[in-house]
Amino acid sequence: MDEYQTEINRIKQELERHPDGLSITDIATLLDMNRNSVAKYMDILQVQGSADGKKRGTSKVYYISHRMPEVTIRKICRDAFITLDQNGVVTDYNQQFSTITGLPPEQILGKSFEKLPFGSFEGGTVQQIFRAALKGIEQRGRAQLSIDKKEHPVNLLLLPLVFATGKPGVTVILDNQNEVRGNAALPEQTASLFHTILDNQTEYAVHYSKEGIIRYANETYCRATGRSREDLIGRPFKHLVPTEDAERINENRSRLSLKYPAGVIEFRAIMANGEARWQRWWDHALFDEHEQLTGYFSCGTDITDEVLAKTKLKKSQELLEETIVARTKELREINRQMYEEIAHRENVEQQLLLTQFTMDNAADMVFWVNHNARVDYANKAAITGLGYTNEEISQLTLADLFPVPVTESWSDIWDYLKNEGTITQNSVIIRKDGVRIPIEIVIRYLEYHKNEFACCFCRDISERTRMEHTLYLANKKLNVLTSLTRHDIQNKITVLLGYLGRAQKREKDPVISEYLDRQEQAVKAIREEISITRDFKDLGIDPPDWLNIRIIASEAAKKFSDSPVKLVIDLTDLFVYADRQLGRVFFRLFENAVQSQNPPQNIRVFSREEPERYVIVVEYDGPGISQDDKDRIFDPGCEESGLKGLFIIREILSLTDITLKETGEPGKQTRFEIGIPPISFRPDR
Repeated sequence: MDEYQTEINRIKQELERHPDGLSITDIATLLDMNRNSVAKYMDILQVQGSADGKKRGTSKVYYISHRMPEVTIRKICRDAFITLDQNGVVTDYNQQFSTITGLPPEQILGKSFEKLPFGSFEGGTVQQIFRAALKGIEQRGRAQLSIDKKEHPVNLLLLPLVFATGKPGVTVILDNQNEVRGNAALPEQTASLFHTILDNQTEYAVHYSKEGIIRYANETYCRATGRSREDLIGRPFKHLVPTEDAERINENRSRLSLKYPAGVIEFRAIMANGEARWQRWWDHALFDEHEQLTGYFSCGTDITDEVLAKTKLKKSQELLEETIVARTKELREINRQMYEEIAHRENVEQQLLLTQFTMDNAADMVFWVNHNARVDYANKAAITGLGYTNEEISQLTLADLFPVPVTESWSDIWDYLKNEGTITQNSVIIRKDGVRIPIEIVIRYLEYHKNEFACCFCRDISERTRMEHTLYLANKKLNVLTSLTRHDIQNKITVLLGYLGRAQKREKDPVISEYLDRQEQAVKAIREEISITRDFKDLGIDPPDWLNIRIIASEAAKKFSDSPVKLVIDLTDLFVYADRQLGRVFFRLFENAVQSQNPPQNIRVFSREEPERYVIVVEYDGPGISQDDKDRIFDPGCEESGLKGLFIIREILSLTDITLKETGEPGKQTRFEIGIPPISFRPDR
């Protein structure tokens, strides 16, 4: 706003130096400014009443004119008045005017000034006086007012004004209305009424002497300053503003004269509550019958919202100017762009034809399904693969292609698609002859020109299903063979330990006894390592699935219900995509804590959400893990700090890219964090 005011002041100074007027081009040349900016500032000056414009030849010139804004007339005028537009038609009036003239509203508003009951003007005709005032020259005269067929002399004051649209106008004020109606109201009563009216206004109003001493301030101004009227009257009238703004205010007031009695200024002032607010003040110099300055009347209003709006408008105008420049460059190349567009359209048509050809000849089955579960389109692979004709498949619904449970929940699937966009799952599709084909289906919600439909991509996975089944049987047989082999080895180790025990009892040689002890320790270690492989028995035999992490952890905790250690499961119903052996992870972590040399009193399981992952925490007090051992405890066969099987449970989690690490503080606590990537968890639904 300060930048705007600086430029506006520069323009006003040039207009004062050139009273004959300047065009927008002249001002832009003199001040080295953009013509669009000059035009914008001239609109502001006209709305403020500080400048007027008129046609001169083929151009329009502007000159200084101190017009009063139309919105302030009703606020500050206590006499009867009417407002005239540039055609001399009444646009506004007050009740005093209607009372004095005895005219109802329909005989005032919209009527020409010449039609009103005024006659015998001194100093010229009605048209001459009105035109002089419209040009910005204040007019005073005496006229005869006809009331009830009687002539009453009245003094008329015609003041130039400006409407909010920036167009000029004139206000006609009756100076001596009391004489017309014979009302003998005392000046004190009139002033009291005038003050009462001002107290109810939302704008600030202050009357002060030529020395700047306040004589009157309305209630609105008192509330804004946080001081009572009694405290303000008799004190200097000063705005709480920076020094440079105070100088501008004084300079604006010093320029007021009998010829140009009104002026407007904008600045930012500090209110009683400490808030900085933008204000616009209209200062009007008051003169006596001897044309001597007697004081000032100032009317102010809060324009903070307006300033903010203008700031946004300025940015919009700057953006608009940049857009205009860019668009101008585009228009200069319109012919070339037209030819390019034609070529582009031809290329797009070829691409559309290619896309249609590709869709029709895709290896996977493709369907377009509307929200009523009816098939709107099917490609060649779908038609030939299912054994239908084009006419037959256009009459199908999802109930004819998929098992009944799928179609019964189509409304739920449709709502989910609109929210999430895509569904991927394994299902079956039914051929015309009733044969069921296993498929992998991807359903994507699409909207084109306000038409909603779901695009279904179906891939035949019969061969993959057979291979997965074969692999499942092979894994199952391998697990059975591994179990039998492990059982046989365990039996043989038991026999070996038995013989070693007997040999130790019979052997008296201490050296041989030591060798036998070491052999027994090695055999027991072998037995323990073979026992660990039991945990791998079912690992990966079944595909991963979405598992409720709270239920999995709670089931593992129930196995330690007889333990003195209290397990607190503080988890929500979150679904995690993991191996079906996920329960072993929690069981092993709980078991290591419960069976440690110094079991903790409590084991707490809770969760937290991080930007790139979801974390499940298993935490309990204890000696913790040293920094050197935090990675080694996950090595195969490592049992540091009494922790067993951590290698296996980390392998279980890694099948679906879930991480496991120990982050506890050594000497205080043990904390295991299970990190789940974003694609491997979802809330319950």
